[in-house]
Amino acid sequence: MKNLLVFMFVFMGITSFAQSSTEPQSSWGGVSDRKGQNYIYWGYNRASYLRSYIHFKGDGYDFELKEASATDMPSKYDPNVYFNVRNLSIPQFNVRFGHFITDQFSVSLGWDHMKYRLTPLQSCILNGYIDTAKYDAGVLNNPTGNFNNQQITYTTDFMDFHHSNGFNFVRAAAEYRAPVWRNKTNQCGLYMWCSGNLGLFLPWTDFTFYGERHLNKLHLAGWGWSASSGLRFEAGKHFFAQVGAQFGRSYLGDIMLEDGDRNARAQQAITFLERSWSIGTYFGGSKKK
Repeated sequence: MKNLLVFMFVFMGITSFAQSSTEPQSSWGGVSDRKGQNYIYWGYNRASYLRSYIHFKGDGYDFELKEASATDMPSKYDPNVYFNVRNLSIPQFNVRFGHFITDQFSVSLGWDHMKYRLTPLQSCILNGYIDTAKYDAGVLNNPTGNFNNQQITYTTDFMDFHHSNGFNFVRAAAEYRAPVWRNKTNQCGLYMWCSGNLGLFLPWTDFTFYGERHLNKLHLAGWGWSASSGLRFEAGKHFFAQVGAQFGRSYLGDIMLEDGDRNARAQQAITFLERSWSIGTYFGGSKKK
């Protein structure tokens, strides 16, 4: 994946330079003229999550965790992370490739690399059972292992559940843009954009249960939908920068808990709000005047 990211950044630079160097300016009608052009962008995100219900089932446990809160896991600013091509996949990032069918309408495919972690110390409700012959009953102070909507204190001594290597949303989008402002020469402008999105969720789940850690592999866990909107500043034929917000919901029916054990699975629906900022380039043909 790191090689892919390096290629993407080199490709963005080469295409932007090549297009501006070889194409006659008369062939482009300004920022309102995007039909036939492609685009690619890279950016970063933050995410917030509503409380959710999670069903865990495996060897010696079958329970539901209710009203569980979660946060994202942003990387602290470090030039060696954000400006080193070998580490670009560590932060929460967005990457997308698209094509304009008309001057206003485009379709795209991309990857939102969010991260998700249950808040390490919180109060939530547990319903179900945990085998006390296999797991320490003292951790949750329940000697029988049977829980009937019991309020517990969730700590990492009990569990640490997160999609830290990626709450990955691979989605297709249909997008429409509308002008907010353009200068007199039509060489730069501010556009509002909105999109409808549908795609697949491939979390990379890290699950620690009573001190035993399971670092699972990338796994198709379910699907989701979302709606996005934001503002995009366009300068010249190739450059743009944008900010956006995305509200959506995932339906994860097959979360891998213990790699190698097909019976150890979780189910969860996550409602999320993502905020993002990106830079990108337009490239390829546009309609001739």
